[in-house]
Amino acid sequence: MNTVNKRHVTSYNTWVVLFATLGSITYGYCTSIIATTLGQPTFLHYFNLDNSGNAAAITGGLNGLYQAGGLFGSLSSAWAADKVGRRKAIGAAAMTCILGGALQAGSAHIAMFMIARFITGFGTGALVTLVPMWQRVFILVGYSLASWVGVGFFFVNAGGAQWRIPLAIQTIPPFLLACGIMRLPESPRWLISRGIMDEAMEILGKLHGRPTTDGEENYAALEFKQIQDQLSLDAALPCSWASLFTVPSYRRRAVVGFLVMFCAQCTGTQVINNYGPSLYASIGFGSRDQLLLQAGWISVGIIGNFVNALLLDHAGRKYVMVTGLGGTAVALLGEAVMLALYQGSGNAAGISAAVFFLFLHIVFYASCLDASTYVYASEIWPTHIRSKGTAFSTSGMFLSSLILLTVSPTAFDAIGWRYYLVLMSFTVLSIFVFALLFPETKGLALEEVGRLFKDAVVETQGVEADGQYSALAGKLEQDKSSA
Repeated sequence: MNTVNKRHVTSYNTWVVLFATLGSITYGYCTSIIATTLGQPTFLHYFNLDNSGNAAAITGGLNGLYQAGGLFGSLSSAWAADKVGRRKAIGAAAMTCILGGALQAGSAHIAMFMIARFITGFGTGALVTLVPMWQRVFILVGYSLASWVGVGFFFVNAGGAQWRIPLAIQTIPPFLLACGIMRLPESPRWLISRGIMDEAMEILGKLHGRPTTDGEENYAALEFKQIQDQLSLDAALPCSWASLFTVPSYRRRAVVGFLVMFCAQCTGTQVINNYGPSLYASIGFGSRDQLLLQAGWISVGIIGNFVNALLLDHAGRKYVMVTGLGGTAVALLGEAVMLALYQGSGNAAGISAAVFFLFLHIVFYASCLDASTYVYASEIWPTHIRSKGTAFSTSGMFLSSLILLTVSPTAFDAIGWRYYLVLMSFTVLSIFVFALLFPETKGLALEEVGRLFKDAVVETQGVEADGQYSALAGKLEQDKSSA
C-alpha cells in the first residue's frame, strides 16, 4: 500500500483546523461556567442555595447531571459519526449545546436548571469525543474564558444578569460552529465508505492544496487510494461495539483506555475546578477574590498544556503521567495539612500556603496529565475501531467526574479537609495502576502499539497489506472464538 507521508499546509486546511476548535472551546466554556456561577451571590440567592440545608446535595446534583449527560453523549458520538458523518454529528451536538445553554440562562427554578445542565452535558460529551484529541489546549481556552467572564459579571448587579448573561454566552461558540459546520469538509473516509467518491476526492484535493490532476506528485490521489485500501482491509476486522469486549486485545485496550481517563479525574481536578469558589470561601476569601483565584487557577492550566505537549514526545507518555499523579498527590496532601492546621485561624501564611497547593495541583495536572491522557486513550486503538474505542475511553472521564462531583459537596460538609486525603488515596492507587498496567507508547508505530496489546503483527517489509491485514483479521477472529 502506498503511504502518504507528506502534508501541505494551506490556508484552507488551516481554516478547517481553527474552525473546528470551536468545538473544544464550547466544551471548555460549558463545563467551567458552572464554577463561577456557583460563586455568584445572586445565583445562590435566586435558587435559595445560600440558606438551604440541602445546598450541598443540589450543587452536587447540578454537576453530576452534567457529567451524566456527557457520559451518554460521548458513548453516542461514535454511532452518530458512523451513521450520518462526523460533520452532521458535530452540528447536532452543537445544537444540543445551544438548547441546553439557553435553558440554563432562562431557568426559572432549580429543576429546570438541572435538566438544562444534563442537556448541555450530552452535547459537550459528544463534542469532546468528535473533535480532534490534540485540540485539548483550546478546551482550556474555553475554561479560562468562562472563568474571566464570571469575574467580569460579578460586578454587574442588574437583577439576574450577574449569572444569566455568562450562561447565555455559552451558546455563542456552538452557534458559530453550527452555522459554519456545513462549510467544513466531511470526513473523506466516511464519504468513501458510503460510495461518495467524487466529493471525497475533491475534499482531499483541497486539503492537500494541489489540484486532483497534479501529475508530478498527486498526494490527494495517493491518500484516496490509501483510504480505499484501508476500508477494504478494515472490513475483514472486527469493529463492532461488542468486539471491544470479546476480542482479547481490544478488551485490554478498553480496560487501559477507560482507566487512564477514569483515574486522571480521581486526582480531584474537576472537584477543585467546579467547586473552586466554595473551596476558597472555606479558606476565608470573599466572593470577588474567590472568582479571581478561580480564573487565575484555570489560566495556569493553559500554560501547563503547552508544557504537556512538549513533554509527551520527549519523556514518554507513561513517565509523564505517573509524574503528574505523584505531583497531584503531594499537592492534595499539602492542602489537607494546611487546612487541618490553619483553616479558620486567620493565619495569612497558612492561608497562602493552602492556595499554593491548589495551584500546585493544576500545575502538575495540566503539565503532565491533561493532554497526555487524551492522546494516550486515542493512540492505543487501531484505526478501524478508534472512534468506538476512544468514545468508550472518554466515558471513563465522565463516569469518574459524575461520581466525584456528585458526592464532593456532601463529603466536604461531612469530613472537611479529610476529603483531600481521600482524593490523595485514589491518586496514589492510580500511580500503581498506571505503572503496572499501562504500556509505554512513545515513538511507536501503530503496528508496534498493536504488539504491546498482543495483536498479531506481520514484521516482514514488502509484504502486501492485504496479506498482512488478512492475517491479523484471522488472528483476531481466532482470539474472539477462544475468549
